[in-house]
Amino acid sequence: MEIDVFQGDICDAPAEIICTSTNPHLNLTIRTGGAVNARGGGATVQAEAHAAIRAIRGEAGPRYLPAGSAVRTGAGALPFRAVIHCVAIDAFHDSSEEIIAACIRSALERVREMSPPATSLALPVLATGGGKFNFDAALAVIVRELSAGAPESLNRVLIVTPDAGMAEGIEQYLNNLDK
Repeated sequence: MEIDVFQGDICDAPAEIICTSTNPHLNLTIRTGGAVNARGGGATVQAEAHAAIRAIRGEAGPRYLPAGSAVRTGAGALPFRAVIHCVAIDAFHDSSEEIIAACIRSALERVREMSPPATSLALPVLATGGGKFNFDAALAVIVRELSAGAPESLNRVLIVTPDAGMAEGIEQYLNNLDK
C-alpha cells in the first residue's frame, strides 16, 4: 500500500472514499465535515450520518457515538463511493493517540465491509483541527495503524491537508519512513 500526501480540499482528493474527522454527534459543520457539506454532500450525507447514530444507538438512545468509532455513509453529490466519519474527539473536544488509533482501525473496518473492495482512501490528520491534538503525534499514529491493518484491496491512501507547509511536513515524514 502506498501512503502519499494530497494538498488541497478533501473533496478534490483522487480517491474512492474520503474520511472526515468529526465530533460525537456527526455534525458536518466545520473542517472536513464542513467541506463535505459545502461541496455537495450536504443534507443527504448529514441525514445518513444521523440515521447511522440511530441505527447503532436505537431510536430512544443517545444521539452521539463514542470517540474512536467510525461510520460510513453515502457521498451525496460528491464523486466518492462513500464517506467515513471518524469520531476523533470526545464530548469535551479532546483526543488522544488511543482515540485516533481506534478511529483508523474502525475506518479500515468500514473499508473492509465494502463490496466491491475499495482501492483508495483519503483522510485528514485526525483530531488536529478542532481536537487540537499534536499534528506530528497524530500523523505517526495514523501511519502506524494504516501500515499495520489496511485491507489488501487498499492500494493507496492519501493524507490530506489544505496547508502547503503541513503537506511538506507530511511528505518529509513519509520519506523518512522509507529510509
